[in-house]
Amino acid sequence: MAEGSSRSLWLRWASLALVVIVALVIGSGLFDATAPTLAQRAANLDASLKCPSCQDLSVAESTSPSSLAVRKEVTTRLAAGQSDAEIVAALKAQYGQAVLLTPSGGLSTILWIVPALLAAGIVIAVVVVARRRGTSLRGTPRAPSAGAQP
Repeated sequence: MAEGSSRSLWLRWASLALVVIVALVIGSGLFDATAPTLAQRAANLDASLKCPSCQDLSVAESTSPSSLAVRKEVTTRLAAGQSDAEIVAALKAQYGQAVLLTPSGGLSTILWIVPALLAAGIVIAVVVVARRRGTSLRGTPRAPSAGAQP
C-alpha cells in the first residue's frame, strides 16, 4: 500500500513538472515561426538596456535625453542591418557593462544566483530535518524500516 501511495505521489509531481515545463516552452515563444519586425526588435532591445543617466530604468521606460539618444541609436543600427548582438556590443563599448539591465557575468551574476542557491539549500535542509525526525513531509510519522527492532 505504501509503495502504491509513493508511486502515486511521484506521478503527481512528475505530471506537475511536465505541465510547468510545457507552459514555459510555449510561453517562451520558442516555436514562433514569424521573425520579429524591426519595431519589435527595437522594443526588445530598449527594454533590455538600462538608461545611462537614470536609476534602475530601462531605455524604454525613461524619457531622459540619454535614453532618447540610445533609442535613436538602436533604431539607426537596426535600420542599417546590424544584429541585436552587434548593437548590444556597440552600446557596451560606448557606455560600459552597466548599460545592460540583466547581468552577463562577474559580480552581478553572483547576486542573481545566490538567492536561488539559498532557496534550494533551505528546501534541502527541510527535507533532511524531516527525515531525521522520522516524519514524512506530510506530517505523518513514517513507518519503521523492515530491519528495525521493536
